[in-house]
Amino acid sequence: MNTLIISSSLSKTSRSFILCKAIHALLQEKGVNAELLDAREMELLPCHKGASPSMEELTKKVEKADNIIFGMGVHCYSVNDGLKIILDNCCGGSVGKFFGIVCAAGGERSYLSTMHLTQICMNEWRMIQLPRIVYATGKDFTDDTISNDDLKDRIKLFAEEFSSIGEKLIS
Repeated sequence: MNTLIISSSLSKTSRSFILCKAIHALLQEKGVNAELLDAREMELLPCHKGASPSMEELTKKVEKADNIIFGMGVHCYSVNDGLKIILDNCCGGSVGKFFGIVCAAGGERSYLSTMHLTQICMNEWRMIQLPRIVYATGKDFTDDTISNDDLKDRIKLFAEEFSSIGEKLIS
C-alpha cells in the first residue's frame, strides 16, 4: 500500500505538519509505504501561472499513490490556500482513491471546516473517506510537541483504521 501524506499548511509553526509527521511514523511502523510531503518545501502557483516542477512531481505522486492523507490548517472555516492550490492543480489523478483528513485549528468551534475538503474530494474525484478525522487545537500542543494524551490515542486509532481499511480497499 502506497500512502501519500500531504501537509498543506504553509505556516512555519504548522501544527498540522506535526500531526502528519506523527501519523507518518505510525504508518511506517505498520509497514506501510508512506511518504510525507511538506507544502512549505514546494513552490505553489495558482492555476493561471502554470505548474512548478514541485507541483508536477506532486501530481505524479498523487497518481501513483493508493491513498492520500491530507493535512490541513483551518482558514476562515475552510481549507487553507496551500491546500486549495494543491487540490486545484495536482489532484486530478486521485479519482476513486481512499483518503483521510488531519486538521489543526485555532479553536474548538471550526471542526466542521473539514467538511469542505470532504465535499471537494467526494464530489470532484469520487474519493472514499475514512470516517474518522483527527482534529486538534492549539491546546493539544506544547511548543512543537503533541501533549494531549487523548489526541495521541486518536492519532493511533486513525493510523490503525487508515492502514487496515486502506489495505482492504486496494486488495
